[in-house]
Amino acid sequence: MKRGLIFILFIFILFLNSNAYAIIFTVDADLNSITSTYYQNIIPPYSVTHLDTNLFLNNGDFLEISASGTWSNAPTSYNLIFGPNGNPNENIALSYPGAGYPVAALMGKIGDGDYFFIGSSYSNYVTENGILYLGFNATDYGNNWGTVNADVNITETNSPVPEPATMLLFGPALLSLICYKRKNNR
Repeated sequence: MKRGLIFILFIFILFLNSNAYAIIFTVDADLNSITSTYYQNIIPPYSVTHLDTNLFLNNGDFLEISASGTWSNAPTSYNLIFGPNGNPNENIALSYPGAGYPVAALMGKIGDGDYFFIGSSYSNYVTENGILYLGFNATDYGNNWGTVNADVNITETNSPVPEPATMLLFGPALLSLICYKRKNNR
Protein backbone atom coordinates (compact mmCIF):
# COMPACT_ATOMS: atom_id res chain seq x y z
CA MET A 1 0.00 0.00 0.00
CA LYS A 2 2.77 2.42 1.01
CA ARG A 3 4.74 1.77 -2.20
CA GLY A 4 1.60 2.26 -4.25
CA LEU A 5 0.98 5.68 -2.69
CA ILE A 6 4.58 6.74 -3.28
CA PHE A 7 4.38 5.60 -6.92
CA ILE A 8 1.13 7.53 -7.48
CA LEU A 9 2.69 10.63 -5.90
CA PHE A 10 5.75 10.28 -8.16
CA ILE A 11 3.60 9.97 -11.31
CA PHE A 12 1.52 12.97 -10.22
CA ILE A 13 4.65 15.11 -9.81
CA LEU A 14 5.93 14.04 -13.24
CA PHE A 15 2.58 14.97 -14.73
CA LEU A 16 2.78 18.42 -13.15
CA ASN A 17 6.29 18.92 -14.57
CA SER A 18 5.32 18.67 -18.24
CA ASN A 19 2.76 20.24 -20.52
CA ALA A 20 1.70 18.68 -23.81
CA TYR A 21 0.10 20.30 -26.84
CA ALA A 22 -1.31 18.77 -30.02
CA ILE A 23 -2.31 20.89 -33.02
CA ILE A 24 -2.94 20.04 -36.69
CA PHE A 25 -1.66 22.39 -39.40
CA THR A 26 -2.39 22.31 -43.12
CA VAL A 27 0.74 23.01 -45.17
CA ASP A 28 0.11 24.16 -48.76
CA ALA A 29 2.71 23.09 -51.35
CA ASP A 30 2.54 26.36 -53.24
CA LEU A 31 1.86 28.98 -50.57
CA ASN A 32 4.20 27.41 -48.01
CA SER A 33 7.18 26.69 -50.27
CA ILE A 34 10.47 27.30 -48.46
CA THR A 35 11.99 29.04 -51.50
CA SER A 36 10.98 32.40 -52.91
CA THR A 37 11.94 31.67 -56.55
CA TYR A 38 8.93 31.80 -58.84
CA TYR A 39 8.43 29.14 -61.52
CA GLN A 40 9.78 30.22 -64.97
CA ASN A 41 11.26 33.43 -63.45
CA ILE A 42 8.30 35.71 -64.14
CA ILE A 43 7.02 38.29 -61.69
CA PRO A 44 5.23 36.36 -58.95
CA PRO A 45 1.54 37.12 -58.47
CA TYR A 46 1.81 36.38 -54.75
CA SER A 47 4.42 35.94 -52.05
CA VAL A 48 5.18 32.66 -50.37
CA THR A 49 6.79 31.70 -47.11
CA HIS A 50 6.98 28.76 -44.78
CA LEU A 51 3.98 28.31 -42.49
CA ASP A 52 4.40 30.14 -39.18
CA THR A 53 2.79 27.86 -36.56
CA ASN A 54 3.12 30.51 -33.80
CA LEU A 55 4.34 27.69 -31.54
CA PHE A 56 7.38 28.75 -29.53
CA LEU A 57 9.65 25.81 -28.69
CA ASN A 58 12.25 25.76 -25.95
CA ASN A 59 15.50 23.84 -25.83
CA GLY A 60 14.68 20.44 -24.30
CA ASP A 61 11.04 20.25 -25.45
CA PHE A 62 10.08 17.00 -27.17
CA LEU A 63 8.66 17.53 -30.69
CA GLU A 64 6.65 14.89 -32.55
CA ILE A 65 5.12 15.44 -35.98
CA SER A 66 3.15 13.00 -38.11
CA ALA A 67 1.96 14.06 -41.54
CA SER A 68 -0.29 12.77 -44.31
CA GLY A 69 -1.57 14.03 -47.62
CA THR A 70 -0.38 14.42 -51.20
CA TRP A 71 1.34 17.19 -53.11
CA SER A 72 3.70 17.78 -56.00
CA ASN A 73 6.35 20.13 -57.33
CA ALA A 74 5.28 19.64 -60.96
CA PRO A 75 2.26 20.60 -63.06
CA THR A 76 -0.65 18.17 -62.69
CA SER A 77 -0.13 16.95 -66.27
CA TYR A 78 3.18 15.35 -65.17
CA ASN A 79 1.31 13.01 -62.81
CA LEU A 80 4.05 13.22 -60.16
CA ILE A 81 2.33 12.87 -56.78
CA PHE A 82 4.20 12.54 -53.51
CA GLY A 83 3.44 12.22 -49.82
CA PRO A 84 5.17 14.14 -47.02
CA ASN A 85 8.41 12.17 -47.58
CA GLY A 86 8.77 13.78 -51.01
CA ASN A 87 10.46 12.39 -54.12
CA PRO A 88 12.90 9.64 -53.06
CA ASN A 89 14.78 9.98 -56.37
CA GLU A 90 15.56 13.70 -56.27
CA ASN A 91 17.20 15.93 -53.67
CA ILE A 92 17.30 19.73 -53.59
CA ALA A 93 20.48 21.35 -54.98
CA LEU A 94 22.99 22.97 -52.62
CA SER A 95 22.07 26.59 -53.35
CA TYR A 96 18.51 26.24 -51.98
CA PRO A 97 17.21 26.34 -48.37
CA GLY A 98 16.29 22.62 -48.17
CA ALA A 99 19.52 21.43 -49.80
CA GLY A 100 20.28 17.74 -49.61
CA TYR A 101 16.74 16.72 -48.69
CA PRO A 102 14.09 15.22 -51.01
CA VAL A 103 12.16 17.49 -53.35
CA ALA A 104 8.51 17.83 -52.27
CA ALA A 105 9.23 16.80 -48.66
CA LEU A 106 7.70 18.32 -45.55
CA MET A 107 10.40 20.41 -43.85
CA GLY A 108 10.65 22.16 -40.51
CA LYS A 109 12.65 25.02 -39.06
CA ILE A 110 12.96 26.36 -35.52
CA GLY A 111 13.67 30.07 -35.17
CA ASP A 112 16.63 31.13 -37.31
CA GLY A 113 18.02 27.58 -37.48
CA ASP A 114 18.47 25.43 -40.57
CA TYR A 115 15.66 23.48 -42.22
CA PHE A 116 15.32 19.85 -41.18
CA PHE A 117 13.50 16.89 -42.75
CA ILE A 118 10.15 15.96 -41.22
CA GLY A 119 8.56 13.75 -43.87
CA SER A 120 5.66 11.63 -42.66
CA SER A 121 7.10 11.14 -39.17
CA TYR A 122 9.51 13.08 -36.97
CA SER A 123 10.34 12.90 -33.28
CA ASN A 124 13.26 14.48 -31.46
CA TYR A 125 14.23 16.80 -28.64
CA VAL A 126 14.46 20.47 -29.56
CA THR A 127 18.00 21.88 -29.35
CA GLU A 128 17.26 25.59 -29.77
CA ASN A 129 14.63 28.17 -28.86
CA GLY A 130 12.29 29.65 -31.45
CA ILE A 131 9.06 29.46 -33.41
CA LEU A 132 8.32 26.29 -35.37
CA TYR A 133 7.93 26.78 -39.14
CA LEU A 134 6.69 24.16 -41.62
CA GLY A 135 7.13 24.17 -45.39
CA PHE A 136 7.26 22.42 -48.75
CA ASN A 137 10.77 21.66 -50.02
CA ALA A 138 11.12 22.94 -53.58
CA THR A 139 13.40 25.00 -55.81
CA ASP A 140 10.56 27.26 -56.92
CA TYR A 141 6.85 27.87 -56.50
CA GLY A 142 3.96 28.58 -58.83
CA ASN A 143 3.67 25.04 -60.16
CA ASN A 144 3.41 23.26 -56.78
CA TRP A 145 0.04 21.92 -55.69
CA GLY A 146 -1.60 19.88 -52.91
CA THR A 147 -1.59 19.94 -49.12
CA VAL A 148 -0.27 17.93 -46.22
CA ASN A 149 -1.78 17.87 -42.73
CA ALA A 150 0.88 17.95 -40.03
CA ASP A 151 -0.15 16.77 -36.56
CA VAL A 152 2.27 18.57 -34.23
CA ASN A 153 2.71 17.33 -30.64
CA ILE A 154 4.93 19.20 -28.21
CA THR A 155 5.82 18.05 -24.72
CA GLU A 156 7.40 20.79 -22.66
CA THR A 157 9.98 19.01 -20.54
CA ASN A 158 11.59 22.09 -19.05
CA SER A 159 8.48 23.47 -17.39
CA PRO A 160 9.49 24.43 -13.87
CA VAL A 161 7.40 23.14 -10.98
CA PRO A 162 6.61 26.05 -8.70
CA GLU A 163 8.41 25.61 -5.38
CA PRO A 164 5.32 26.15 -3.16
CA ALA A 165 3.44 23.44 -5.05
CA THR A 166 6.36 21.04 -4.64
CA MET A 167 6.46 21.63 -0.90
CA LEU A 168 2.70 21.21 -0.64
CA LEU A 169 3.03 17.82 -2.34
CA PHE A 170 6.15 16.53 -0.64
CA GLY A 171 5.59 17.99 2.83
CA PRO A 172 2.43 16.05 3.81
CA ALA A 173 3.68 12.91 2.06
CA LEU A 174 6.96 12.97 3.97
CA LEU A 175 5.23 13.80 7.25
CA SER A 176 2.78 10.91 6.85
CA LEU A 177 5.61 8.49 6.05
CA ILE A 178 7.49 9.57 9.21
CA CYS A 179 4.36 9.18 11.33
CA TYR A 180 3.66 5.76 9.81
CA LYS A 181 7.24 4.63 10.48
CA ARG A 182 7.12 5.83 14.15
CA LYS A 183 3.76 4.13 14.71
CA ASN A 184 5.05 0.80 13.39
CA ASN A 185 8.29 0.97 15.44
CA ARG A 186 6.46 1.09 18.81
